[in-house]
Amino acid sequence: MNDQNALLPEPSADGLLIRETPTAQHIDRFLQATTTVTLDAALVSLDELEGLYVYWCSLNDQEPSATQDVLTALEQQGVEPLTRDGVEYVEGLVLTGGVVTEFIVSCEFAGTWGAPSVEELVTARDAAAAS
Repeated sequence: MNDQNALLPEPSADGLLIRETPTAQHIDRFLQATTTVTLDAALVSLDELEGLYVYWCSLNDQEPSATQDVLTALEQQGVEPLTRDGVEYVEGLVLTGGVVTEFIVSCEFAGTWGAPSVEELVTARDAAAAS
């Protein structure tokens, strides 16, 4: 084994790399709480992902890392960044979980979803309470 290999994290029993740094661990917790990797061509804009990440960090008393750190963690899961019509996306990812709903409602985030109506906000709050 050379010195460079000694710096790499050890794989777990299932062959996945165990990420040791606090930054990597908090990014992993963020991704587990808010995303699902898919095999289809689902797209999430990088702006939406960044906004959700900063929101999640604020809820969890975490200092946000660079966007590239989040993208690197996603690439290790097979999620690829791409640009279409001048908009940056990640492909193969769906935003999931109650924090996503809270983010949309709390930030009045229009994003891809458009501006929510009052009726949609009530439904979203009900959905968040049930999850």
